[in-house]
Amino acid sequence: MSELRTRDVVDADLPAVLAIRNRSFGPLGVGGDVWWQRVSAETLGGRMIAVVDESDTVLGAGRIRPYEQAWGGRHLRMGGVAGVYVEPSARGRGVATTLTRALITRMGELGDVVSCLFPTTATLYRRSGYEVGGVQTRTTYAAHLLRGLGTPRAGAGRSSGLRPAKPDDAQLMHELARRKHARHCASGPMPRSVTALEGMLEREELIAYVVDGGYVVYDLSEQAVTVEELVATTPQAAATLWGVVGSGSSAAPTVHTYLDPRDPVALVLCGLPAVEVQQIPWMGRVVDLAAAFGERGFSSHSSVEVDLVVDDAQVPANSGRWTLSVSGGRGTAHRTDDLPVRGAAGTRGSSATTSDEPVDAAAVHVDARGLSALWCGWSVSRLRQAGLASGGTPDDDAALDAAFVCQPFITEYF
Repeated sequence: MSELRTRDVVDADLPAVLAIRNRSFGPLGVGGDVWWQRVSAETLGGRMIAVVDESDTVLGAGRIRPYEQAWGGRHLRMGGVAGVYVEPSARGRGVATTLTRALITRMGELGDVVSCLFPTTATLYRRSGYEVGGVQTRTTYAAHLLRGLGTPRAGAGRSSGLRPAKPDDAQLMHELARRKHARHCASGPMPRSVTALEGMLEREELIAYVVDGGYVVYDLSEQAVTVEELVATTPQAAATLWGVVGSGSSAAPTVHTYLDPRDPVALVLCGLPAVEVQQIPWMGRVVDLAAAFGERGFSSHSSVEVDLVVDDAQVPANSGRWTLSVSGGRGTAHRTDDLPVRGAAGTRGSSATTSDEPVDAAAVHVDARGLSALWCGWSVSRLRQAGLASGGTPDDDAALDAAFVCQPFITEYF
C-alpha cells in the first residue's frame, strides 16, 4: 500500500480535484463552472488540502470554508468543511480519514475554534470527533397566509422604506443578522460575510429587499418562493417583509423557509406549516476548547464552575482536565491537570469516590465526540446513554447542562 501524505492544493491541482469530484458526484450542472471557480478562489492558499500518494497523485481533497457561527449569541470563527472528494478507485485506503484529520489540524492553525459540516456518512466524521449538532429545517407555508401579515393591523402601521437591496446594503444586512443572533442568543446560524452579500447582490443570484429595520433574501422558481433569510428588528419590519414574500401567492402559492425553527412568524401566522417539513442533519466539532468556550455567549444569570476531563486524540491541546467557569454571561476554560478535581459545587468531587480510584473519576469524562455533542446542547444524561460520557456526579451533569444548554440550528447549506 502506498504511503499517503497531505499538502495544500495549488492552482495546477484544480483540474484533478474537479475530475475526482465529478467521478464521485456526477458532472456539475448549469452554472457549476462559475460556482467551482468561486469556491476554489475562496479556499486556495491554505484552506484546501489534498491527499496524495508517493507519486504526488491527488487521491482526495477537501475545503475549509471561512465562516462565523453564533453560539449563545456571540460569533466564533468556524471552519465549514465541504467539498470532501475521494477518488473512487482509492476508497478503502484511509484517504478520507487522513484528509479529515488534516483539515482539523489546519483549522486549529488558522484560528477556527469550531467546525461544522453536512455529512455524507456519519461514521467517517465520528472517527475524527464530529457529532450530530442539529438540523437545517425547511418549513413550508401557504403563501396567502404570509401575504396577510403585510396588511397593517389597526394601530400597528406598516414599516417604511421597502426597496430592492443593492450591494451598498451588504454591510447593513450583515450587521442586522449579527444583532438578530445576539438578541435571540442564537446558536448555530452563520451570518453571511459582507463580501459574500456584496457578491450575491451584484450577481442577482437571489431576490433581496431591505426595509427600515430588516431585510429578506429569497428565490422564486417552479411556482414556489424559498426564503433563505429574513431578519427583522421590529414587528412592523417583519410584517412588511413577509407581506412581500407572500404577495405573489396567485403565481407562487407555496413558500419554503430555511429559518430558525422558532422564528417568531410561527407565533403570529394565522395557520400552521404544511406537513412536509424537511430536515438535514449537520455535525459539529470543537477545534479549540479554551478559545471556543471563552468566546461563546452564556446566560447572564448562570453561574457555573465544574471540572471536565477530555480525551481528544486528533487535537491533543483539547485533552486533559479542564475547569469550566461561567459568570456574568462569559465563560473561561482553564487547564487544571495538576489540581484536585472540583465538582459542580466547588468540592473535591463525589463523597462516594474511594481512595484507590483515580482522582479524575470524580469529574465527567468525554471523548472528542462527547465534547462536540455537549457543545451542541446534548444533555449529559443522553451522552451517558450513548456511551459518550462517564464519571462525575449528578451535580456535575446539571452544571454542564446549564452551561451548554441551547437549541442549535443552521439555515445555510454549504
